[in-house]
Amino acid sequence: REISPLLLANGDIIAKDHNAPLFRLDICGQRKWMNDGRIFHHSTEMDGDGHIWVPSVVEPHSVKALPPDFFEDQIVQLDLNGKILFARSVPKLMLDNQLEFLLFTNGMYNRDPTHLNDIEPVLDDGPFWKRGDVFLSLRNISTILLYRPTSDKIIWMKQGPWVAQHDVDILDDHRISVYDNHAQDRGYGPYFEGNSNILVYDFSNGAVSRPYSDLMKSENIRTSAAGLFTPLSKGYALIEDVQDARLLIAGPDNSLAAEFTNRAVDGNIYLLGWSRFVDKGLGDRVVRLAKAAHCTA
Repeated sequence: REISPLLLANGDIIAKDHNAPLFRLDICGQRKWMNDGRIFHHSTEMDGDGHIWVPSVVEPHSVKALPPDFFEDQIVQLDLNGKILFARSVPKLMLDNQLEFLLFTNGMYNRDPTHLNDIEPVLDDGPFWKRGDVFLSLRNISTILLYRPTSDKIIWMKQGPWVAQHDVDILDDHRISVYDNHAQDRGYGPYFEGNSNILVYDFSNGAVSRPYSDLMKSENIRTSAAGLFTPLSKGYALIEDVQDARLLIAGPDNSLAAEFTNRAVDGNIYLLGWSRFVDKGLGDRVVRLAKAAHCTA
């Protein structure tokens, strides 16, 4: 699968699979470059300076006193030519901030304690963050961090009420949304107490709201892994239920406005891969460029 593909204004696409090299294709599908010096995974997001942030894994890991199978997640910033501009180990960042209690507990070794699944760049200054900061979603400890690369500081951190969450999005200058998978493992695999949900956290007062609860319940959305929420214009939103291969469009009243199931002609459904909404302006531009390119097979 192409996970979280990023469409550029000239029609190029930057993409990867989970745990795979990162590559860029031109509008005719020809590869421009591939960064195969490390493994990339999960989200691909562009910051305000035209660079991209992608989670990666350090192999072999560089954290002391751990077995070889330990997953050392890394925050990576690259330019559009695939050159790495910045990298920071997530476990080492947490250890440097005396957060080892979230990673290592006596008698409960976890080879993948952080499971970084989203790096969300901050594009504008606000009362609670600065342009250039990044939000980090750490699934396996149900934690969201706000990290400032320029000072190498964790600015804010919150564990729960989301459980095994994905996909942080900045809604305005004081609120973020989080895809709360709410998937638990009580010894028998994925377990749900209710449904997955979209949580909105307000930095101004610490309040947590669930504006899409009725929709997530009525559509029986139970996403044990992955999951995506994208706020759109005019009060609409895109919700991706990866495993059931469904895309939902929520209307301004938070009800179901449209849906799509990725069902093939053989009758089977096939997993989605962190779908990205393309607005009409960019879509029309890329269609014109593709027609003018006269690509050959």
